[in-house]
Amino acid sequence: MSRGSDEEDTERGRVRRRWTGAAVTCVATALALVHVLFPGLSIDSTAVALLVIALVPWMGGLFHSIELLGIARLEYRRLEKRIDAAEERATRLDQQVDGAAATARVALAAANGPDPEDRRGTEGDASWAAGALERLVTEYAQVRERMPSSSLRTARQERIFGEMLKVVPRVPGFDTDAMLASEKPGERVAALARLYAEPDQAKLEVLLDAAAREELPFLLYWCANTTDRLLSDTAADTDSVPVGLVRRLRTRLAELPAGSDPARSLRRILRRLDPSTTPPVTGG
Repeated sequence: MSRGSDEEDTERGRVRRRWTGAAVTCVATALALVHVLFPGLSIDSTAVALLVIALVPWMGGLFHSIELLGIARLEYRRLEKRIDAAEERATRLDQQVDGAAATARVALAAANGPDPEDRRGTEGDASWAAGALERLVTEYAQVRERMPSSSLRTARQERIFGEMLKVVPRVPGFDTDAMLASEKPGERVAALARLYAEPDQAKLEVLLDAAAREELPFLLYWCANTTDRLLSDTAADTDSVPVGLVRRLRTRLAELPAGSDPARSLRRILRRLDPSTTPPVTGG
């Protein structure tokens, strides 16, 4: 799962662009002043050109390009878009690497967790699974209550999620819809584990509705992972997703701080619904 450093990286990118613009402005302005103040020099086309360059970083929203003296062509706005696109590609790569690492950790937790295979088909199978799930739901609540937000807490949450993957398929009468709407975060985690373990295209809309409501970063992250898995492993039709639901997801994204973990997760979900459109980085 991504960390708070992602938001710091985004902010550093903004600061870097602002300082670059300021540096260009200062240098060009200084050259213009030297050109004017030196004996024998006057305000001519060269000084004007330098002053125009000084203004370019602050007028990128007005001009697509500026051509000076038929020689130099400054495409500041296009360059800015290229920088943003490069940062977006880097963010996607980070998400892919981070997602693969999280999936590996969850798989390891599932492999090391209690194995219910020897209970399959026995009378105690259902009761054992229900009891194990209740214990994991309680443990998840305790981890969130007693541990501060940290990589250690995330690791504990991933272990719980991994153990749930082995348990939830054996819980009789498991109500995914009700669990996703539960006020208990541990039950919502259990519902995501069920959909992750057994992708069901009929639950796509319910999953997206849960993502639009979810407040906890860890759960929203696994909403995104589960959406990825569901759309990859089933023939789910994204065109059937109600426009109003997609609008809710976009509205929620606009309310989140840019570069935050929840914002990254929501952008992943929206990108899967419409790969041709990349939701803008919004919030602040």
